[in-house]
Amino acid sequence: MKINKINFFNYKMIILFCIIIFPNIVYAQKTYFDLSQNEINIDTNFTGQELILFGLTEPKQDIIVVVRGPEEDLTIRNKKRILGFWFNTNSVTFAKIPKVYFICSNYNIEYLLDEKERYDNEIGFNKIKLIPKNEKNLFVDLKDWNESLIRIQKQKNMYKHFKLESIDEKLFQTRLYFPANIPTGKYDVTTYRIKDKKIISLSNKLILINKTGIGSKIYIFAQENSILYGIATIIFAIIIGAGAAAIFRKL
Repeated sequence: MKINKINFFNYKMIILFCIIIFPNIVYAQKTYFDLSQNEINIDTNFTGQELILFGLTEPKQDIIVVVRGPEEDLTIRNKKRILGFWFNTNSVTFAKIPKVYFICSNYNIEYLLDEKERYDNEIGFNKIKLIPKNEKNLFVDLKDWNESLIRIQKQKNMYKHFKLESIDEKLFQTRLYFPANIPTGKYDVTTYRIKDKKIISLSNKLILINKTGIGSKIYIFAQENSILYGIATIIFAIIIGAGAAAIFRKL
């Protein structure tokens, strides 16, 4: 896990300078926050990475941070135990579900923010909007499917809660850990400034996660030429298998 400590120190000094010299200007704006870095490069040795998010807010106000990853259509399957065996009984495909969803807070979000605000802004795992792609599934009980989504994504470390720490009344920070299996793409980071259980302002930044090296080229080729990639994989496996068989025959 790598963190640019020099940049982080510099950012913190800038924030403290603004507090001392321009306190009214700082507080008149949206919540200020930044990240120890805005880009993660994944290579063959990538084992995960930690980023530090830090910022400035007004005293006696709360902060919630939400990180949403790239969206995709996701199929969730229900399993039932029949005669001692588990079977997929039915499934529903939902449109534009975030692959990754991190939320950071210093208290339980139900305590910080009222129900309507959480629902309107999709703040909280159980507030992610599930929209079935197939019209015949529009009237399914979404609560059970939402619980299945949360359970599956938490098992993959894709949906996580991180503790938001208050350094003093004005500064806050949290540590975000991106695991080795993190998907590539653009990640939207939003900080919500909250008072009296209402959102009074929000600020956004992006994190870009890329693949680098030969792995990147293979990944791009596979995404853009899936059929050719599949054929090439089969041919490569046959060649490797034939070569191994020939070696063993000689031995």
